[in-house]
This record gives sequence, structure tokens and C-alpha cells, in this order.
Amino acid sequence: MALSHSQVLKFSKATLVVVAIAVVVAVAVALKRRVIPAASPLVAVRTDPKAVVESTSGHVVRFNRAHEDIRVEYERQLTYADGSTKLLKVKIVADDRGDGRSFTLTADEGEAGKDESVISLTGHVTLLEGDGFTAETADATYDKRDDKVRAPGDITFHHNRLSGSGVGMLYDKNADVLTILQRAVMHVAPNDSGKGAAEVLAGHATYARMDHNVEFEGGVHVTRAGQVIDSGSAIVYLSDDDKRVTVLELHGNATISGETGGAGSLQGISGTDVTLEYADDGQAIEHAIIGGNATVKLSGGAAKAGREIAANALDVKLGPDGATPIAMMARQNVQLTLPADEGVATRTVKAQTLTATSDPANPSRGLTRAEFTGGVEYREKSATVDRFARSGRLQVGLKAAMAAFDSATFSGAARFEDAKVTGTASSLTYLADQGTLSLSGSEPASPRPHVFNDQIAVDANTIDVVLAGPVLNAKGTVKSVLQPPKKTSDANAAKLPSMLKQDQAVAVTADVLKFDGDANTANYEGHSQLWQTETSIKAGSIAIDSKTGDLTASGSVITTTVLEQTDKEKKKQRQQSVAKSNAFAYSDKARRAHYDGDVHFSQAENDLSAATVDLFLKPGGNELERAEASHPSNGVVLREQGRQTTGSKLSYSAVDERYDVTGAPVTVVDQCGRATSGRTLTFRKATDTIEIDGNRRVRTQTKNGTKCQ
Repeated sequence: MALSHSQVLKFSKATLVVVAIAVVVAVAVALKRRVIPAASPLVAVRTDPKAVVESTSGHVVRFNRAHEDIRVEYERQLTYADGSTKLLKVKIVADDRGDGRSFTLTADEGEAGKDESVISLTGHVTLLEGDGFTAETADATYDKRDDKVRAPGDITFHHNRLSGSGVGMLYDKNADVLTILQRAVMHVAPNDSGKGAAEVLAGHATYARMDHNVEFEGGVHVTRAGQVIDSGSAIVYLSDDDKRVTVLELHGNATISGETGGAGSLQGISGTDVTLEYADDGQAIEHAIIGGNATVKLSGGAAKAGREIAANALDVKLGPDGATPIAMMARQNVQLTLPADEGVATRTVKAQTLTATSDPANPSRGLTRAEFTGGVEYREKSATVDRFARSGRLQVGLKAAMAAFDSATFSGAARFEDAKVTGTASSLTYLADQGTLSLSGSEPASPRPHVFNDQIAVDANTIDVVLAGPVLNAKGTVKSVLQPPKKTSDANAAKLPSMLKQDQAVAVTADVLKFDGDANTANYEGHSQLWQTETSIKAGSIAIDSKTGDLTASGSVITTTVLEQTDKEKKKQRQQSVAKSNAFAYSDKARRAHYDGDVHFSQAENDLSAATVDLFLKPGGNELERAEASHPSNGVVLREQGRQTTGSKLSYSAVDERYDVTGAPVTVVDQCGRATSGRTLTFRKATDTIEIDGNRRVRTQTKNGTKCQ
């Protein structure tokens, strides 16, 4: 049928109106959220008589622009006169949240207010994420305005190996964050190998699922295989599949304690903040970073005290077993403590930094080397040992399980103190097991190694010390000072040879010194020289025995001594004597100075040559009592007051200034050149007379010359 022109216009206008309305509706749907209830069949018998409307098997859809965001499904819906709605067997679903994730929230009942912004859920409330994460509680609310689920009561959750519980829940659907408000508990189940299990207790927990971490607050308590962990708060970082712990951060007075494992294994950690990095099994610790009052304890083995390292900050790397340290760094106020063990003294080291490493070829052995720097102080103390050292740096070799030091080298103004000896040097190496000390090197603060005690002070290029004596072995331009002996009534106390002054120090130099503090002996070798005020001894070697007071020298010996002698007027005179010989020995008990081999002895008025010469001193040690000289073949030659006497043996008595010479024969050549021979000669200086074979001859002398008779 043909339409008229007016009918066509009317139809076109109607069509435009319909199209316009359709466009407006489409735009409104695209730009504004609204709820479109699906048609539901009405039921003949109502579940709740108070309900105005009751329907079954429906759903409500929320739109987010053109994308479906939330779908609310139910088995039965009750609507009341005030506009509120109750849903039975309710399910809130977001199949696709724009990033591939899905969200489902189910409950026995759901009740919405008249604005439908909040749905209250009761009975077997279950939250399910598309990756298998679930959370369950008895009552909850879902707020459409912020997409958050809130639950006031007990809740449980689990995902893969992770599960937990608590009281009170807040779940942010958009951020995928679960918050447990009180009494939070988290469990990590063991892996297929039975490792990585853990339980965490805290006052509050926040599980950020997209970031794969759980933050605990309000006091944290963690139990793991063989470990107990406590801190004020903690953050657990999980693997991308949430199946294992990768990092554990502890904050607020964190402590980690473990069972006593093998010697040298990690037993405890404490600090203000602690970060633990775990191996792929989620069980073995690979790395520990500790800040603020940091402490690491290592096991000493069964029934033995452990070792402890403390500092402001500690960084520890562990071997594959998760227990053996293989690298360690410590900063500020560092202290290493090795406790007493089987007769070994307690040892502590203080410094500003510590760097410890293991052998790359054998890391399972644990730490093998350590270096301390900055104000190093070492202390070794027990009932019988008290040793102290300080330096700028300390390098140590560590025994297995960090039980003790193989060696310890102090450098940089190093100083070592023992009950028996003190030493300073640029470099000082201490072997605790052997009880030895080696000093070497040079620097402005310690130009040469120096060792001293109340017996001796020594400077040399190198000094080796056995602390038990002490026994010193010094080499290279040795300079030493023997200290005056302490005044005591002990007859066995150390003493200087009585030919030396007892109240003054004795200086001795040589190429080499061997000193034994127990035996009280000092042996000098090579270019040796001793001096004390006016007394000196030069020789190839010099040996001093401070127990007996004996002194010996050998090798081109030259002695210079000053002795008192009484002249003919009974006045004491101090005379310097210079003697040369191949060897010299002083016996303190006999107070005898023995010269042996090509002896040449000279004073101001006398000159004596012999094979041997013995000087016997009075008890004071500084006054001659008598002397004896001998030569088997008339080699004794005495020159005095212009005379020369030769013989095989000479004796001198200081009390009467008498010389007795015997020989085969004795020959005297006087100042006038006259020679007389006989079997014996006696010369009395006081009377200026000579007797040869008993025949007396008087010699006189004038002021201006000699008068011969």
C-alpha cells in the first residue's frame, strides 16, 4: 500500500525519535554505572512472609563503562517494603577485572540496603581468587563503593603452600590485599622435599598478593625447622607463585635462635633490623644483613660455648647448608669473642671493621681468613694468661669452625703485652698455640721492633719471642739494655756480674741476641760490645748469666775496666786497665776475671803480656785483690817503672803491692839496661826493692831522672 507524503514524514519522525532514544540509552549505559536486575520468576510460596517480593535464580549486573565488572548471583531474592533486599545462596563474581584476574565471594545469605551499596554476608562466607587463593569466615560485608570485603570474626585463608588464620579481615579486591586485623597466624607448608615449613604469629598481618609479600606487626614470632624468630614487625617476601619464602625482613629488636649444630654453624642472630635471604628451598639461609646492635652467634659444638661477633652492622653469607658462614663483613664497634675452651683462654678482638672470607676451593670449611681494621684491640685472658695487643690492623688465619686463630698479624703501630714481656713493632705476628711472637718492619711510629720487660730492653731489625720464658731471638743491629736487678734478699735472684755496678743498667750491642728470661742468660753474637759507665767489653761474642753473675766473651776481646788499688802510701787510686785477649771469662762466685790467649794487659804504669791472666777482685767487685799471669815458655812479660821482667808465671798481691815471678829462668832488665836472671823474682812496690833468688836489690829514683846502683 502506498503511503502519502504526510504519512511518510510522520513515519520518518517517529523513526528518528526511536533512534535518538536508543542513542541516549546507549550513551547512558556506556558512561554511567547502573544495576540491571535480571528477570526472575516469582514464587508462589514466600520464604519470608515479611518480604514484599520474592524471586528465584536471578542475578544483578554492575557495569563499569562498557565492561561488566561485578555480577551478583543468587538462588532466591527477598525484597522488603523499605527497599532492602536479602539474597539466599548468594555469589558475587568478577570474571575478568581487566588484568585476567577473577574474584568470587559466596555466602549462605546476603542482605543489601535500599541503596544496594553494601551487602552483608552470613554463613560460610568464602572468598575465592582465580589463582586458587581462598579466605573463609562466618560473617562479612562487601562494599560496592570501594570493592572491599570486611569480616569481624575468625577467618582462615590458604594459597598453595601458604595458609593462615586470624580475627578480623579486610580484603581490598582491586589491590588484591588481605589484612588480618588481630591474632594473625601464617603457615608455610613443607615442600616436596619436606623443607621450608614455617609458622608466623603476629598481632596484625597484611598480605599484598600482587606484590607477593606479607607484612606482620604487633609482635612477631616465627618458628621454622630448628629456629625460633622474634621481632617487633616483619615482612615476608614470597616467590611469584607464593610457594616459598625468598626474603624475611625483621624490624624491632629481632632475635633468631637455633639448635646447637655442628661447631662453627650459625646458632643465633640478633639486631634492631635483620634481613634474611633464603635459598630456593625456602629453608636454607643464604644471606643475613643485620643492623643496629647486630650479633651473630656460631655454635661451639656439643656442650661447648659458641663464638660471637657483634657490631653496629653485620653482613653474613652462608654456604649451601644454610648454617656455615663463608663470608662476613662487620662495621663499627666490632667485637669478636672466642670463649675459653679446653684450657684455651678467652679471646676477644675489638675493631671498627671486620672482613672474613673462606677458601673458594673449599667453602664448606667455613671462614678461614679475617681482617680487622681501625683501633684494633686484642685480649686473651684466663686464670694463668693475660695478654693484650693493639694495632691499626689485624689479619688472622682461622681454624676450622672458627675455633681459634692459626696466626694473628698485627700491623700499624702494633703493641703486644704479656705478663712477662711487652713488644712494639710495625708488624707483629702472634701464634697462640705455640705462644710465640715475631716482630719486624719499620714505620714512623715504630722505627724498629722493640721488646722489653723488667730484665731487658731490646731493639733489633727482627725479634722472635717465646712468651713462656720469655726467650728472645733478636737479629740485625741489636741494641739492648740489661736492667739493674731488683733489690731482694733472695740469694737466687737475678744479678749482674759483680765486676759491674749493680744499680746501673748495662748496654750491649751485637748482630744477634739470644735471651732466656727463665735461665736469665743473654748471649750476644757478632760485633758484640758491652758498656756501663767506665767499663766496656768488645768481642766477637758476649754471654751473660744473670743467675750466676758470670760473664764470658770470645773473639778479639778488648776490656776496659776501672779498678781501685792502694798505693804505697795506703791511698786508694782508681786506675783504668785495658786488656786484649782471645777469650775472657768472669766468674762471679770466685770474683775472677780470666783472660786467655795472647793477653795484653796495660795500666798507666804497668804493661803485661801473657798466655793467660787472672784478676781476683775483692767482694765489692771494683777493687783488685790479686792477679796471676802465666805462659808455659817464659812468655810472661811485665813492664813497669822502666823495668821489663820475663818469666813463665807471675803473681801479684795488692795488699802489699808484691810481684812474684818464676821461670826458667826469670830475667829482669832494669831501667839502666842491666839484665839479671834467676829462678824467682820478687818485687815490692812499697819499698821499691827487688829480690832475685833471694838476693835483695834496692832501686832508687830521683825527681829529675833515674839513679842506677
